[in-house]
Amino acid sequence: MTDAPALRSRRSSATVRALALQAARDLFDERGYEQVSTREIAGRAGVTQALIFRHFGSKANLFVEAVYEPFYEFVADYLRRWAEQGHGNTNSAEDTEIFVGGLYQLLLNNQRLLAALAGQASAGSPELPGHAARFLRDIFDRLEREVAQETTAQRTTTMDPAYAVRFAFALVYGVAALDHALFPADQPSPNRETIIGQMAGYVLRGASLQV
Repeated sequence: MTDAPALRSRRSSATVRALALQAARDLFDERGYEQVSTREIAGRAGVTQALIFRHFGSKANLFVEAVYEPFYEFVADYLRRWAEQGHGNTNSAEDTEIFVGGLYQLLLNNQRLLAALAGQASAGSPELPGHAARFLRDIFDRLEREVAQETTAQRTTTMDPAYAVRFAFALVYGVAALDHALFPADQPSPNRETIIGQMAGYVLRGASLQV
């Protein structure tokens, strides 16, 4: 019989990271940041605690990546689709609605984790804000480069892509975070499709500097 440690030793770095991130995401979502230890995460993932620290450096780094990794993957998939179409050959309205809709749903699905991250950052955890900013910067930089190439290809006049990307993300993030306050269940409210369509239109009009 092959023992478990031998099986674990043959796992690739990508597999170990994926297992750790999923275990961390599940545990942090269930109990929050403070109540979860790296030992528990390692146990849930079926890896050693040493591997957790080797791949992520600290519990804080693992927390940030567990929260934001789905957003990174979403942006990567979106940009791959964009690249396949070719710059200048896209439908701006349709692509913006796809991006806004996907991001909005992802934010709604991860509300508890995002709230936990914000709570820990505001509580003075020294590592979290800096690591979160670096992780998001990578996402924003990739989007910014693509937006700049697209506007050049289409010869359109837009606001600075750096601001356009960040303001669009902030809009969708804010609407998702304040979902129940903006659209209370006890009052008539628009459906998700209407909210997404209105946000996408707002992003497009704002980015194109139309008045």
